Amino acid sequence: MSRTATFVRCLAGLAALAAAGSSTPAWAKNSSHAEKGIWAITLRVYDYAQVNRSTMRAAEGEATKIFAHAGVDARWVDCPTSRTDWDNFPNCRSAWQANDYVLRVMPKAMAGLLGKSQDTLGSAMDCGIELSCAASVFYDRVMSLAGGASAPVEILLGRAMAHEIGHLLLGANSHSPTGIMRANWSDREFRPDACTELLFTAEQSRRMRSRLTEQTLTRQAKAAEVGR
Repeated sequence: MSRTATFVRCLAGLAALAAAGSSTPAWAKNSSHAEKGIWAITLRVYDYAQVNRSTMRAAEGEATKIFAHAGVDARWVDCPTSRTDWDNFPNCRSAWQANDYVLRVMPKAMAGLLGKSQDTLGSAMDCGIELSCAASVFYDRVMSLAGGASAPVEILLGRAMAHEIGHLLLGANSHSPTGIMRANWSDREFRPDACTELLFTAEQSRRMRSRLTEQTLTRQAKAAEVGR
């Protein structure tokens, strides 16, 4: 089977898994929280690496499918990397919400300043449940692993995004021996047909939804107090 055919088949399989995994659980079908999208997150993307727009959109799509399988709706908002461009990104000027997070895509120079290992594809802040914080992905390192026997750069970038955002949603000590939150990725994780293996576990999915629910309810309670 050709690499392109494998890639297309992989995307189709992941899309099917996402559709199944993102369906509302039986116990939540009548929940007002589920109806209001309480498990939705907004990623404010700062693309310092100036990634090709179609590549970035495909990467966001890959990450979106991974989160959809966990029952989390990922939404993406472009943000400026320079103050002079602020007026060109009206969606980024919206009020900050409890389930908003920052994703920075960094070029080589910026990644080097963080002092991370050369094998590291990204980093994430260890933030509390009420704090909106940031994850970073190192684009040059992702690019260096793409191609050949590996998946296209947009797929690897999307997987790296999902992993680092996963740290923000799951909290401290969120690595696992299997799935998207593996601490160390082997050649297997870089292959195009590894998509159905690089997902959040059932326990991780439950934990993410629980934390998102807590954050949203906390925000709603604070808003109600202010409105009294």
